[in-house]
Order: sequence, then structure tokens, then C-alpha cells
Amino acid sequence: MSKIPPPTVAFTEPLTSPPRVHYPVTLAELLEVAGTRKRIVEAWGVSARTYDTRKRSPGTCTVGELQQLARVLQVSEEELFAVVRAEAARTAEDDTASA
Repeated sequence: MSKIPPPTVAFTEPLTSPPRVHYPVTLAELLEVAGTRKRIVEAWGVSARTYDTRKRSPGTCTVGELQQLARVLQVSEEELFAVVRAEAARTAEDDTASA
């Protein structure tokens, strides 16, 4: 059975010249290229602890948090949701396989 490639979010660093485009496949990767933890926490409106939890376990994100994060990072909600959904599914598969 062939593996389906994970969805990605096209993320452009706006302050670089020329703009660099990243294709992160996990929420953690997206957050890493998006900016500093402090900047994202402030713009996203979550605590640093929540940021760390969501980065580690994206399946714990609420719909509202993901919608706000998509606005903050200026990425498509649909792409962001697809990345988080796929990551949560992989985590669930890994947990099932190790049980």
C-alpha cells in the first residue's frame, strides 16, 4: 500500500528578501518557521504553556484556536486544518501500533 504524502501549508516569510517559502508538514514545523514563540503567543492570544502544548500535541487545538492561528500566520484555514488532522491521525496510529 502506497503512503499518501502528508498535507502541507505553504508559508512565506514576508520579511525576507527574496521571500522564502516553506512547506511544513506539522504544526510544530509551521510554528518554527513562523516566528518567535513570544511573537506568536501574543498574536495568537494563547498562553506560552498553551502554545507549547499545541505544538507538542496539535490534536488538542480547538477550532477557534486554529482559525485564529490561520489569521495570525496568514495561511489558509483549510490547509492548516488538514495538516493538524493528518498529524493527529498519525499520532493516533502510532499510539495504536505501540499498544
